[in-house]
Amino acid sequence: MVIVKLIHSKFGYQTPEWTAADARLEKWLKQKKIDEKRRSNERRILLQKDNKKEGGAM
Repeated sequence: MVIVKLIHSKFGYQTPEWTAADARLEKWLKQKKIDEKRRSNERRILLQKDNKKEGGAM
């Protein structure tokens, strides 16, 4: 029987493997949120440019 040392993380006590997996997921979610915000800003800017060309208001 192998006893694994548990690490205290923000989700409770977990094995090192689960702690590493949680860290990777948190990093991925943070990057996804940043990318979505950037794409949203790019779309907004493009729409504003298109409306200025057409002479219409948003």
